[in-house]
Amino acid sequence: MFLGVWVLFLLAGLLVGGAWAGYQNEQKGLTVMAAILATVTFAAAIAWMISEMGS
Repeated sequence: MFLGVWVLFLLAGLLVGGAWAGYQNEQKGLTVMAAILATVTFAAAIAWMISEMGS
């Protein structure tokens, strides 16, 4: 299901944008939280994409 992979990549991109906005507004908590969530989401998308390519 490649649609789920696309959704995860889109969500990761939105979270990176949120981290950047938080960084520009000097909101450390928002920046750290969004960056961690973006990293986890991106890693999940990569893992799901690799598993789909193998099947």
